[in-house]
Amino acid sequence: MKKGLKWLVVLLVISAMVVSVGLAGCKATTAAATTAVETTVAATTAAETTVAVATTVAATETTAAKKPVTLKVLNWAPGGQAFWDATAKAFSAKYPWITVEYESVPFERYYEKQGAYITSRSGSDVMVNNSGFELWERKDSYMPITDMMTQELKDSLYNWSDCCLYFDKNQPLYGISPSYQGNVMYYNIDIIKKAGLDPAKPPKTWEEFATWADAIKKIGKAPLAMGITTTIAYWFFPEILKYYITSDQDIQDFMKGKIPWSDPRLKNTLAKMAEIAGKGWFQDGAASTTYLPDGGDAFIRGDTAFAYGIASDVFNWKTWGDAMGYDKIGVMRWPAIDANAPFAYKFSGLAGLTHGISAWTDKKDDAWLYVQWMASKENADLFLKLAGGQPNYKGFDKSIITNSPAFTAIQDILPNNMPHLGVLLSGREGDTLSRGYQQIMTKEITVDQWVTMMQAALDQSEEKKQ
Repeated sequence: MKKGLKWLVVLLVISAMVVSVGLAGCKATTAAATTAVETTVAATTAAETTVAVATTVAATETTAAKKPVTLKVLNWAPGGQAFWDATAKAFSAKYPWITVEYESVPFERYYEKQGAYITSRSGSDVMVNNSGFELWERKDSYMPITDMMTQELKDSLYNWSDCCLYFDKNQPLYGISPSYQGNVMYYNIDIIKKAGLDPAKPPKTWEEFATWADAIKKIGKAPLAMGITTTIAYWFFPEILKYYITSDQDIQDFMKGKIPWSDPRLKNTLAKMAEIAGKGWFQDGAASTTYLPDGGDAFIRGDTAFAYGIASDVFNWKTWGDAMGYDKIGVMRWPAIDANAPFAYKFSGLAGLTHGISAWTDKKDDAWLYVQWMASKENADLFLKLAGGQPNYKGFDKSIITNSPAFTAIQDILPNNMPHLGVLLSGREGDTLSRGYQQIMTKEITVDQWVTMMQAALDQSEEKKQ
């Protein structure tokens, strides 16, 4: 019983006593009234204590009645194992019958490991994928959670519909993400200053970037860190394509495979990527190294002035800040091909790290508790503090980070967003894009040949044609 209600009872008792005394024509002493009140309060307090104890006992009995469960989670542990250990501990404190067991696989080998589980339909109870075709092409391996999702949970997140099939809120939902992800470009403030440039005014167009690149090369540094693999598809390609599409319908058509790669919108994107590769802006050996970690290491060592990266999870403001010093890192939007284009300077945003329940698990309810927990406020603050992650939960505590100007600047970049075009590549297209860019860098193929390769990949992408 709440305090206000308790004193209302007391007052009613006093009133009743006064009325009773008046009717009987008797006088009650103050001491007697006080004793009656104290007795009533004591009884009320005792009743409250009984209810509280009963509730605690019931909760304890409920937990005790739960059969111990080990929940297996497959991920690539972005942000470091310390966060994942901390969130597992916090989750198990709330749901003590569940023990979380992680299988963390390096990102470059993740899909091979996940593929083995999908083929055998065994293994982890919860698996992680990025949203978009990476998730959609594996949808048969996930349990739809559409009916489990509440409106309250939807309202608490920056983005949940990216975890739906084709980003359509009316289609099945296959997971929830604790992360809000997307592309930005970072730069080394010391190198910029040594080149005689102003780090407070980074280049806004590729023409301006070219001028900066010349100055940077003069002091013996490479302008831009580069490496091959999926980062080409997810972090580089969409920042070029957005300048060759003009409408939301273009985005829909690209997602559904309705635009052939010979179309000027796509062919010009590949041509621009080839042009950038031909300018000599990348570090030595870029075509034969992976971006994770080798390309990023070139930036950390101070070999390059700029590095493309993301807002959350890995190769972000925390990665660079921890390695180089938070006051040494600047962040900016990607340079524009056309500053007046419809999608110019838009942040390529999406829900990252989508946690979904595997189709074969026999621990559906416990897995849902974990998936839901990952998107909670408590975990959002842990994610930011320990992993440098950009939470998907709207009400996260931004004041946790006070030492990173880049983090603060990113908060201003995020709201001006658009759908992330990189995740609209099918798996075959993404692989071919990366392989083709490597061959472009080494001058083994032409843009026309690259277009042919990409069209063949599209033709083999069954999910994209549905």
